[in-house]
Amino acid sequence: MVDDSAAFALLQRFAETLVRRYDLDEVLSDLAGELKRVLDVAGAGVMLADENNDLRFVSSSDEVLTRLEDLQIELGEGPCLRAYRTAAPVIATDLHDDERFPNFGPRAVESGMVAVFSYPLQYEEQVFGALNLYRREPGTLDEQQQDLGAAFSDISTLYLMHGSDDERREQVNRQLQGALDSRVIIEQAKGFVAASCGLAISDAFEVIRRYARGNGRKLREVASQIVQGHLEVDELPLPSRQ
Repeated sequence: MVDDSAAFALLQRFAETLVRRYDLDEVLSDLAGELKRVLDVAGAGVMLADENNDLRFVSSSDEVLTRLEDLQIELGEGPCLRAYRTAAPVIATDLHDDERFPNFGPRAVESGMVAVFSYPLQYEEQVFGALNLYRREPGTLDEQQQDLGAAFSDISTLYLMHGSDDERREQVNRQLQGALDSRVIIEQAKGFVAASCGLAISDAFEVIRRYARGNGRKLREVASQIVQGHLEVDELPLPSRQ
């Protein structure tokens, strides 16, 4: 069930961020994690198109979804790709027997995700990517969840909508490359913290994100300091210390 007050607060926060300077990778990482909590879904992920119009995974709420987002790109098949290619929402309520996704469906089910709801990030005729929501049980989202999913996909699109067409295209490519570069650094930091502290990858990510938020730092900056050895894991808010 959707928490109305939390959903409104999240919409307000992301709307306010639009009028300030922001890093796209930070915004999308935050969005994916918050949508999982606020919309009461198993997780969320975001893909953006690169300068060759090929979808690239950018952010997700946990490691399982990271693998599933990458898997769709690898297979060339999945709800996210279909939403991007058709410029229309894709509803997959039961991947056990969805004939549209004969290769992706079984793999997603094996990973524990049974339903996917993908919304194109679109402005007029241009599609920038897709926002994807996952469920562990078959069935559709309720009307409120669907409306909020569409609303947050529109907000995500707005983050990509500054300047003229040429400026916008250049900005999107620059932001996407920055997000992809950040992903590499963040993945390295997650792996290091997980190995050093005996944590699951998803828990390591939460530790890094919590430290960044608590200290008013950018996620990429914190991850980079961990990878370079400038931030010791002992300084992080590990679970046993909370």
